[in-house]
Amino acid sequence: MPSNQAQMELTPGQVVGGSDVVVKNTPQKPWRANLSRTNEGQRSTGEQQWNAGLEWDNPLGLADQFSLRGGHDAISDRQKASRNASLAYSLPWGWWTFSYLYNTSEYRSVAQASNINFKQDGDSQNHQFKAERVVYRDALSKTSLNAGLSYLRTNNYVEDSKLALSSNRITEAQFGINHGRRVGSAFINIDLGMQQGIGALDAQGSHDPGPGQADARYRKYTGTLSYLHPFQLWGENLSFTSLATGQRSEDVLFSSQRTSLGGSSSVRGYKDEFLSGDSGGYWRNEVRLTRPVTLDWLRPVFAEYGAAAGYDQGVIRNDRYNGDQHGRLSSNSFELFTRGQHVAASVTFARSLERPDVIEREAPIYFRMDFFL
Repeated sequence: MPSNQAQMELTPGQVVGGSDVVVKNTPQKPWRANLSRTNEGQRSTGEQQWNAGLEWDNPLGLADQFSLRGGHDAISDRQKASRNASLAYSLPWGWWTFSYLYNTSEYRSVAQASNINFKQDGDSQNHQFKAERVVYRDALSKTSLNAGLSYLRTNNYVEDSKLALSSNRITEAQFGINHGRRVGSAFINIDLGMQQGIGALDAQGSHDPGPGQADARYRKYTGTLSYLHPFQLWGENLSFTSLATGQRSEDVLFSSQRTSLGGSSSVRGYKDEFLSGDSGGYWRNEVRLTRPVTLDWLRPVFAEYGAAAGYDQGVIRNDRYNGDQHGRLSSNSFELFTRGQHVAASVTFARSLERPDVIEREAPIYFRMDFFL
């Protein structure tokens, strides 16, 4: 847990030639709170965003964890707005970990067709239960299996009329395997999963969907591979991170189950433009330089600063029913950042590179301010 800073030491044992392992723990406060301001929202629902979060370690004395997060657009009006909130709880039990996650969101925007404005709004709620079991663990690696159940309900409206095709009740069975391993000073993590739409928990029926219509009994496969390698070069502290994630499905999926490219969390050079599809993925790469702050007058606020260079690329597969919404996206980015005990700030300059004709070029600038307690 973040509130427990444990360190292990080997000390001479009572038996000749033996050693004892001594664990020293420096407890920190069990809770952490943060407030952030970003411009990572969509222009249609509010680009400027406020977000807040609270994390609490060991609330029941069972090594459990609780977190609560929420966010909303900073400048609401009658035409556009967005809100979101989430609650998470996890409980370890021997080799098992049980978790629950709840998400809810709302939006309001205006669309235009034939020079006529149309009001759009909607909401969603998602409940997810998950059980994870560690099946192997040693000094360098850990492997676990997991199974879960997710229920998603979405409602979408145009001029207060509910859209039947995009207002759904979906229940999903989830199965996965995770393996993490340390290789020298690097760390590799592999996560593979399968998700199957089922009829439990008031889920809507499939009703024999026709060509191009979403199937509530879909099946999709997902995979994520991440790599982190901190290193030193010419006396500088650097790190290289790489993350590749994707999904594949032979079924037509609902919009909430599709994969999407664009934004600060995928291909950074595209903010208002994006591609989505039933099958696809992206690959992010970044080299980060971090230096300690040496100016005495800045140290009470900032402890470190640095820069990062990134290159992202992604692809959406050309399926039978996604028309021209497919192809490759790529972009590069450059970030400046600083961080202290109670505040952090970053600005990222990104630029689009490879793109299909249906996507416009962009050069977004992302900023973020975080405050910690």
